[in-house]
Amino acid sequence: MINSDLYISLMKLNEICEVYSGYAIKEFNNIKKGLPVIKIGNILTDGTLNLGECQFSTEDINEKYHSKKGDIYVALSGATTGKLGIMEDEKKYIINQRVGIIRLKQKSVSQSYIKFFLLKQTERIIDEATGCAQPNISPKQIGEYDVPVFPEKEMLQISDILNNIVCVIKHYKAMIKKYDDLIKARFIEMFGDPVLNERKFPTLSGADFFKLSNGRAVPDEKRIETGIPAYGGNGISWYTDEFLMAEDTIVVGRVGFQSGNVHYVIGPLWITDNAMYISQYDKDKFNLRFLCELMQHVNFSRFQDAGDLKKITQKPFMTFKYILPSMDLQQKFVNFKIEVDKSREEVKKSLEKTKQLYDSLMQEYFG
Repeated sequence: MINSDLYISLMKLNEICEVYSGYAIKEFNNIKKGLPVIKIGNILTDGTLNLGECQFSTEDINEKYHSKKGDIYVALSGATTGKLGIMEDEKKYIINQRVGIIRLKQKSVSQSYIKFFLLKQTERIIDEATGCAQPNISPKQIGEYDVPVFPEKEMLQISDILNNIVCVIKHYKAMIKKYDDLIKARFIEMFGDPVLNERKFPTLSGADFFKLSNGRAVPDEKRIETGIPAYGGNGISWYTDEFLMAEDTIVVGRVGFQSGNVHYVIGPLWITDNAMYISQYDKDKFNLRFLCELMQHVNFSRFQDAGDLKKITQKPFMTFKYILPSMDLQQKFVNFKIEVDKSREEVKKSLEKTKQLYDSLMQEYFG
């Protein structure tokens, strides 16, 4: 194990790397004329770049704003300030304004080591970028960050250790996705497309067999750190010592980026006013776990209201015609899902332990 107390010194990031903004391009085109442009939207949340959906520019731009393999790009403004992307491609791109360019100038420090250092600074970048209408941070601020510099051999070891852990995390995530895909495939195999209903199952409108209710706001005095989880439009958000639902139910995001998304949740819990939930349903007609999977396949998020604030009403859920297979067939699918979920949960536990190890080492190496 690396002794994190034995770093040689602290160096400013701008001593190790060039740190500056991209170019303020004036004209773009979508006809692939000129050079492709990397914008904030091309930086993904997993530390990679989406280079398949670029606009182009024919402007004559200084080569310092052209990409180089090994560059690290950071979003300097907007809702995703702090996102990082690593340039792995040798093809030439132009780096747009508000994308920070972090380019190594000291060969004794690896690009991978700087990548992990910057990933550890994400929360700091977000904190320093807030405080105005649009989050914003300058390359100068980032360039002043102190980097713990170890002997070159140890920095390579640190990068290797962290890269290996990242590979394990990706492996576990891929396994979880395969389990999810297996459940979806089994559903389609048994029931077909529930929107097209090619199997000609009988159907029922939502209003004929369940009641969908809006949640209630959590009073400020109930927003505590222990007790019953509260489910809102964007997931579990805080805790309360009382509950609105004692039984398992289906919760639907009503407002926020999860509006229209459907989740089976285990009670007791409080459903906030940013969500809706099934408060009553006909247990003779539907298995609740099956109904949740059915709703997920319908993809109700496509009924979100247009506008800056994502939201959805009860109407599409209540008017949609749901397929109604026999209870035996529903239970057969649920039994299959329960068995697959057991394996999925074991992988999920391993994923969480690996993430904890990653976070612990990132803290040890970079503070």
